[in-house]
Amino acid sequence: MKPRELAVLAARLAVGAVLVYAGAAKASAPAEEFANVIVSYGLVGPDLALPLAAFLPLLELAVGWALVLGVNARAASAAAAAMFALFVFALGHAVFVGIPLPNCGCFGDAAHLTPGHAMLFDTTLAVLCAFIWRFGADAFSLDAWADGGV
Repeated sequence: MKPRELAVLAARLAVGAVLVYAGAAKASAPAEEFANVIVSYGLVGPDLALPLAAFLPLLELAVGWALVLGVNARAASAAAAAMFALFVFALGHAVFVGIPLPNCGCFGDAAHLTPGHAMLFDTTLAVLCAFIWRFGADAFSLDAWADGGV
């Protein structure tokens, strides 16, 4: 295995694992809990927050597993980067308008990050997504297996 393929594999597994963990942590709790966190950001009202709270964890799980398995890795990395950009925007908005967020809500009740740490973490993951997108499938992806190898 070439060093670049190993780096892409490591990036896919890291980003995918974070999304799977975050999605599972939120999906295992009542959607109302995550909806309250979404409302606290001040970007959407309660009517939209509950559907988002039910949908976002499932999206995180789907994109995360696609990255872990290497299924449509480039598309999954683009979707993940878009989610991280949205998360950074929401966090930045809350900080800019002075909304106190003791916890970003990124991992449900499983882990608590400050908004600043969450923005740095999400930005780092978005950079990894750009790396995955640039180099596509690696030797240990289902994409490569379906294509007969890289």
